[in-house]
Amino acid sequence: MATSLFGILNMSQRSIANNQAALNIVSNNISNMNNSTYSKQSVVLSSLPCYNSFRYCSSNGSLQIGSGAEITAITRNRAQWLDNYYRDQNTSFGYYNQIGGMTNNIENMLNNELSSTGLQQKLSDFFSASQSLTADPTNNAYRIAFVEAAQDVANMLNGMSSSLKNMREQAVGTIGDPDSFAQSQIKMHTDDLNKKLAQLAELNGKLAQSQAGGSCNNDLLDQRDALLDEISQAIPLTTTTNTNGTVNVYIGNQTVVKGGEVKLTLNAVQTDDEDNPVEIQLVDEDGKVKVDDITKDLSSGSLKAILDSGGVNGLTYKSVLNEIDKIAKAFAEEMNRIQTGTADGTIPYCIDENGQLVQATEPIFIAEGGGDFTAGNIKINPNLLQNPRLIATARGPADMDPNAVGNTSNLERFNALEKQKLPGLAIVEGVGNGQTLSEFITGLVADVGSDIQTINDSYTAQNTILQQAESQRGAYTGVDLNEELSDLIKFQRSYEASARVFNVASQLMEILTQLGQ
Repeated sequence: MATSLFGILNMSQRSIANNQAALNIVSNNISNMNNSTYSKQSVVLSSLPCYNSFRYCSSNGSLQIGSGAEITAITRNRAQWLDNYYRDQNTSFGYYNQIGGMTNNIENMLNNELSSTGLQQKLSDFFSASQSLTADPTNNAYRIAFVEAAQDVANMLNGMSSSLKNMREQAVGTIGDPDSFAQSQIKMHTDDLNKKLAQLAELNGKLAQSQAGGSCNNDLLDQRDALLDEISQAIPLTTTTNTNGTVNVYIGNQTVVKGGEVKLTLNAVQTDDEDNPVEIQLVDEDGKVKVDDITKDLSSGSLKAILDSGGVNGLTYKSVLNEIDKIAKAFAEEMNRIQTGTADGTIPYCIDENGQLVQATEPIFIAEGGGDFTAGNIKINPNLLQNPRLIATARGPADMDPNAVGNTSNLERFNALEKQKLPGLAIVEGVGNGQTLSEFITGLVADVGSDIQTINDSYTAQNTILQQAESQRGAYTGVDLNEELSDLIKFQRSYEASARVFNVASQLMEILTQLGQ
């Protein structure tokens, strides 16, 4: 560029344009200062190549004089290590946030159905009814109350089983029921994750096009990073960044997204294993299964939490249901043993319609559908509902006087059940004398409550860590109003000075023009 007024005009004009662009960036930063997904942008200025001045400007020969500045980049404040740290913490938070929904469901059930106002109260009501019948074994009203109280216990157990099964069904579906699986959390969560991975690939494609055009779109980069944040809450996220601004995403050692392509998708599959009802496959674009089950690669995240809630290890819907099933089985079997059992050489008797003792043969509880008793299948014997006289009130030898209707030996066994240690409720299965119904329920509530508290404490701690990570990243990427006001003044002054230079050069040009006339 020659040393001339034209050169001055060009430099000042370019400077005006540079500062105007810088002011636009400041304005954009301020507009987005409350946008949590926005990264502060900054203008990068670089000097244009120098030129040699005319020799008459210096006795030492030509001089290297600058020709102004140009904008070479618009950068955004972003640090990869901060993003990685935040996303690692977000994955852990996603796990505890999701598993917290399960613990809340279980806690509500315990408070409503297993507490002193729930199952324990129903058992207490039953033993009260048994005591009343013991006082007058010939009283039909007391027999009816006894049967109804036993039915209430069964109904409460049925309700608890139904609640836990419904909650588990919402999480992972019911084995053998594809419709419930299609509406389950795990299926919808997996489908949503696939959509986000597809969106990421689409953004990668736009970023590649933007980079090919000579610059990388910062708004697209912000959208990409916000999407990666969302994905990181569902699964542990491993990524690599390409030179064109696109990212690759890996699960385990498998490439899921590569640039603008989705290489593999996640596919939730229902199994026939009650302990592990769902597998997550990785499937290629042709539908071929590349990995049968990626569960081992899901160390944390909301997807892992849903899988865990549907399993049997630790605190889960199924593990709690298994404990409730133990109560139902132990209670029903012992009640039936007292009602009809003769193993000790004595016989249980009920009072027939003629007011005489006859051997009791009808069990109190039946397992609907057969098999072992569970909280879901325990039912009161309908024959007892129709004829409460079938309740065994007396016990004695085979030649017992049929008129001894005042005998309450069998009812006393029902009464003793309240404080009897049942082998089926042993702390360690098959070891020891077991626990009473009340001890087992109290222990179950305490153990589950302790597990819930541990999970809640972990959630609180992880939430704090995540907020700290977010704050740390936000301090780097976010918009600082004080900085923006400082830049605003700086670029405003530079703009004014450039305009002044342009104005002076224009006036000098006008003077030269007039002199030449």
